[in-house]
Amino acid sequence: MELQVILEHDQAVRRAVRRIEETTATKRKLFMIANFPHVIGIIDGTHVPIAAPSQDEEVYVNRKRFHSLNVQVVCDADYVILDFCTRFPGSSHDSFVWQNSNLYQKFQQGEFGNSVLLGDSGYPLQQNLMVPVGRPANAAERRYNTSLKKTRVVVEQTIGIWKARFKCIHQKGGTLCYSPLKCGKMAAATFLLHNYCRRRNIPLLDDPEHPEDPDDPDDPDDPIPAPAPAAAAAAGARLAAGQARRRQMIQEYFS
Repeated sequence: MELQVILEHDQAVRRAVRRIEETTATKRKLFMIANFPHVIGIIDGTHVPIAAPSQDEEVYVNRKRFHSLNVQVVCDADYVILDFCTRFPGSSHDSFVWQNSNLYQKFQQGEFGNSVLLGDSGYPLQQNLMVPVGRPANAAERRYNTSLKKTRVVVEQTIGIWKARFKCIHQKGGTLCYSPLKCGKMAAATFLLHNYCRRRNIPLLDDPEHPEDPDDPDDPDDPIPAPAPAAAAAAGARLAAGQARRRQMIQEYFS
């Protein structure tokens, strides 16, 4: 029994060391893109077209007026998908998907320490989620925005590669004609297959090397919805913490 406990402990330590090494490597590669520090992943949302469901049809209509799932993607510098969420309808705002995802809960619990994700203006500024400065007032804030934008391109390219490889989740390839639950599972399966291909250097057959997200990354999302009154105080606290962290990063790394 004691030997088994020792072996289990040893395996747990090895797994922990491996996770630290992988996280360090991820941060280093993302930093090399445009010198943005502490980045553990880049987050974005994209739409997977589906046939109109028989129930709650209207909530699946996105802002571009077609039925879809709003799928959250987090990637690294090698176009590998680190995390995804496929369970929300197309009318859901990116910020809503984020704050109701399992990954958000892990960040709230401090699982990733001082690491940050990078997102666009469709996401709320938080202590572990950096977004662009809306109206940069000085050179340091402009350098911060430039670095964030250059680094964030990777997630647009990752989504583009994923959709180019799997036509079934590309709008040009039609729609998935199954229930939203099954469509979400199919999208999840393609994420796993995408990672298999990336890690084994299996090339795309007939597409550019780094196609961008066909959802048009320059098309801004709708404004972030105001939180419900009961949640306004917590949202305000998260925003204040995010603003403080962003000011600190700008002063330390971009001034």
